[in-house]
Amino acid sequence: MGDKAPPETRVPLTRRGLFAGAATLAVSACGGGRSPAPMNTAGPTGPPRRGGTLRLPLTAEPIAPAFDMGTSAAGSVGTAAIATLAYNGLVEVSDGKVVPQLAESWDRASPTRYVFDLRRDVVFHDGTPFDAAAVKANFDRLLDPEGDGVNLPPFLESVKVLGRHQVEMRLSRPAASFLPSLRRGRVMMMSPAAVAKFAKSDPFRASVGTGPYVFKEYRAGNVVRLERNDDYWGDDNHLDAITFTIIPDTNTQIMAFLNDEFDMIDVLPGKASQVKRRRDAVWRENTGNTFNYLTFNQAVKPFDNADVRRGFSAALDREGIAAGIYGGHAKAAHGPFSPAIGAAFEDLSGGAAQTYSVDEARRFLAKAGYDFGAEVAFNAFTQSPWAQEADAMAAQLEQAGVQVRLNKEDFGSWADRIYTSRDFALTNSGQTTRTVDPDEVIYPLVHSKGDLNVSGVDDPGLDALLEKARAEDDPGLRAEMYHDVARLVADNAYAAFTVWPSTLTAMSPKVGGYTFSPGGTHGAAQCWLSA
Repeated sequence: MGDKAPPETRVPLTRRGLFAGAATLAVSACGGGRSPAPMNTAGPTGPPRRGGTLRLPLTAEPIAPAFDMGTSAAGSVGTAAIATLAYNGLVEVSDGKVVPQLAESWDRASPTRYVFDLRRDVVFHDGTPFDAAAVKANFDRLLDPEGDGVNLPPFLESVKVLGRHQVEMRLSRPAASFLPSLRRGRVMMMSPAAVAKFAKSDPFRASVGTGPYVFKEYRAGNVVRLERNDDYWGDDNHLDAITFTIIPDTNTQIMAFLNDEFDMIDVLPGKASQVKRRRDAVWRENTGNTFNYLTFNQAVKPFDNADVRRGFSAALDREGIAAGIYGGHAKAAHGPFSPAIGAAFEDLSGGAAQTYSVDEARRFLAKAGYDFGAEVAFNAFTQSPWAQEADAMAAQLEQAGVQVRLNKEDFGSWADRIYTSRDFALTNSGQTTRTVDPDEVIYPLVHSKGDLNVSGVDDPGLDALLEKARAEDDPGLRAEMYHDVARLVADNAYAAFTVWPSTLTAMSPKVGGYTFSPGGTHGAAQCWLSA
């Protein structure tokens, strides 16, 4: 870093003019800063109807090994969401509360000991009994140090069979987030017999659960098909089948939806105007606990300096990104927790490190002695809308006098660079995992031992606070601890938060029963089709 003066101030980017050069986006095409137009939200009425095939597109190939939720595939949001149609968890989260699923009830015998009583009327799709031995086999596989399972429940130490339908779980430390971490969208029960026979040779055939639908077909690059489980212990699997057709190009997906070749489609906010050409489409818009962000490799200078990070963060026009790229289908983010997280949310707008101000950005950078003559490498990936956010952020940083070299790669190459080799200085991404607890949102990203802490955050005080909040049972005290966590992360600009994006789904007017789940269960799980 040097003591060079910043170049002459240029006119800052506005929310009605995104963005310079080849990255320019037509504001009129994505909202122009206006609120999005009202959308039809009226679906079919009456009781659910049984029958029919629900047709959906799928943008990305399922992560290998496909639908084996005892592996790292469970970390893929899209793959795991489809898997929830064939699997159950011990519990589910509904309206913010943990409710029974495969576990009928449970008792917290001590702060670190839980006893679960299991349903007795459940079998896996291959006829294998669902019982305590099956539960133990699933969790033992996740806990295996030689395995590559993800989404391990916090501090889980051991699982013991107490009876055919009763299982004990012991933790090494108390964890308030333990129960919700066992939900269907996170830890899914697989047939131990199918896993033992097929996991290594044919993972798709190992993908056997207890859920409402059964995996029947997976042709790479083509289709995933599930059919109704007629022996399902529940009563909300109304469809005969659900098919996902793999089409990487979103414009092709949209044309097929407009032609009534798909019944449901997830919509990128920038594409909403195209999808609205289908006049009878029914829309659902939901905001979960996901966020997008710019992050810094703190092992690389100058990002070991908090004022440099604060300067970069203050240069970002969050409201402009929400309006220009998301067409109003996002909210400006000033911290890690969205209002959807509940009591852990605190409004951090106005904090200097997370609020747009070119002048404040330049002051932070000047205080740090930032070398405005140096060029910063910004590694991004080509997938929308993150690629467009990268364009916007690079342009906005330049308005603060920062020289940026933006490099975009395909997602796989980018992921290898960021998560494996950690060969980067600056990158943007999104916390896209469906979460229901603040611990799941923030611990992996900023705890020094967090699975997703690619930024090198190493703050003993933050670690201690995160661990204390994990163990705190009192909801009020725990919420206050997460307020402190959010302020600490935001004020130190361990990340520069940009937006809390909405999830947009468009449907045929025949589709009923769609349910958005912040915890990760696919919205089609309870769907039905009218005549």
